[in-house]
Amino acid sequence: MPKISQMNGQRQRFKGLLNERRIFPTPWHWCVHGLGIGQEATGFEPDKSERLLKISLALSRKTNISYHGFAHHLLNGILATCEAVSLDKRSHDEFKNAIDQLPSEPWQYARACALLTESLVKVGQLEPYRHLVHWHLKRALQQVAELNLSSDKLRYEQLQLFANLLLAVGQAEFTDLLGLQQQNGDIYTDIALQLATTISDIFYRGRGSAIIFSVLAIIGCREQVCTGEQNHLQTLLDIFDSELNESLTRDSDGVHEGSDYYLFPLSLILNAIAVLDCPDYLTYKRDWVEQAVSLYHALSPASQASQITFFIYALDNLGVLDVYVPDVITFFHKCMEGYIQSTDGFRVDAYLRCTYLIHLACQLGCLNILHPCILSIFSNSAAQIFGSDHYLKSTYGSSYMVAAYSLSAFDRIGKLDMLFSPEIGLPNAIGSFQDNPESTAINSPKTVFALIEAGLRMRPIGSCDTPLFQKVHIDK
Repeated sequence: MPKISQMNGQRQRFKGLLNERRIFPTPWHWCVHGLGIGQEATGFEPDKSERLLKISLALSRKTNISYHGFAHHLLNGILATCEAVSLDKRSHDEFKNAIDQLPSEPWQYARACALLTESLVKVGQLEPYRHLVHWHLKRALQQVAELNLSSDKLRYEQLQLFANLLLAVGQAEFTDLLGLQQQNGDIYTDIALQLATTISDIFYRGRGSAIIFSVLAIIGCREQVCTGEQNHLQTLLDIFDSELNESLTRDSDGVHEGSDYYLFPLSLILNAIAVLDCPDYLTYKRDWVEQAVSLYHALSPASQASQITFFIYALDNLGVLDVYVPDVITFFHKCMEGYIQSTDGFRVDAYLRCTYLIHLACQLGCLNILHPCILSIFSNSAAQIFGSDHYLKSTYGSSYMVAAYSLSAFDRIGKLDMLFSPEIGLPNAIGSFQDNPESTAINSPKTVFALIEAGLRMRPIGSCDTPLFQKVHIDK
C-alpha cells in the first residue's frame, strides 16, 4: 500500500467536514447507538419541530416506558432552546423535567444520562445542570460497570453503553470521572477495554472495540488502547488475521451475509486507526486497507449498499480514498445501480439499504442522481412494515427501527412531511405497532435517537464541532 503522506488528492467531496461527522458518519452510529447525533445543523424550523413532537408524543403514549417520557421532555427542551436561539429570546426550561424523569432501570438510565449530556452540551445548556448531570453520569458508569451479562451480544451492547457514557464525560469535561477508581483499582476506561476482550464473536468484538477505541482516542486516552502492558489494537488485529485465515462462511442474520461480517467491523477498525493516529498498524500482519477493498468487492450488491458509507469514510479518513476510489460519484452510482438491479424492493431490509444510499447521496452533494426508485422503494417499505406483523420474525423488521431510519432519511432530504402522508401516517401508525415487549424495549430507543438527532439538527446553521471534537486530529 502506498504511504499515506503521498495521498493528498482532490477529495473535494469530503472537504470541510466536521470531525464528529468523519468519526461517526452513518445512520448506524446515530440511530442505533446515539453517537454523533445532531450533525449538519439546519436552523430552527417550526413545522419540523411540531412534527417531531407529534411523533414523540405518540411514541411515549404507545410504549408507556419511562425512557420515552424522559425523551419527550428532552426533545421539548432541545426544540424550545433552538427556537429561542432563532428568535433571540429566553427558552422555557424543559431540561429539569427531563432530569426528574430519568428512568430507573440501569440500561435505560445509562442511555438516558449519555443522551441528556450530549444534548445539553450541543445546545449550550449544560452549565445550569452541571453538578446534577455529573452526579447522574457517575452513578450510570457505576451501574454499567456492575452489569454481569451472559452473551456476546449483551456484552457488546454493554460496551456500546460505556462508549456513550465515556463520550458524554468527555463532552462535559468531567475529567475526574475518567480517573475514578473502583474497589479493585480499575478505572472505567480500563473496565471498558477489558469488557471488549470477553467478547468472542468477531462481528460483535470488532465493532464494539472499534467504537470504544475511537471514543478513548477522542477523550484523550489513546495510550490505553495501543501501548502499555496490553496492546488492545494489536490483539484485535491478531484475532482478525486469524479469522480471515479461516473460512468466511456464516449464516445470514437477515441483513448481513458472508464478507459483511468482516468488512463492517474492519471498516470501523480502520476508522479507529485514523482517529488513534497510528497508521503503522495498517500493515501489521497484512495490508488491512487492501483487505478491506477485497472484502468490499466480494459483497453482494445489497451488502455493498449498506456498507459503502463505512468503507468510503474509513478510506477517506486514512487519506487513501483517491487511490482506491478515484471517482467517488461513479463509485456510488455503480453501487446504487447494482442494488436496484438485484432487489425487488419487497425485502424486509429494503428500507435499511435505501437509507444508506440516501444519506451518502446527500453527503456527496449529488441527491439529484439518486434514482427515483430508491425513494419509492424506501417509502413503500416503510408503509408496508409499520403496524404489520408480517416482518416481526426478522431482527430488522421492527417498526420502531424502520421509524428511526425513516426519520433519519426523510429529515436529511428535507421531506419529513412524507412521514405524515396518508400512505405512511407515522404518528397514527405508531399506535398499531405490533412489536412484542422485548423488541419494543430494544428497538424503540432507536426511534428516540432519531428524534433527538433531528431536533439537535435545528441548532443554528454553521454550528461547529464541540470543544472535545475540535481537539481531534484526522488526516484530511
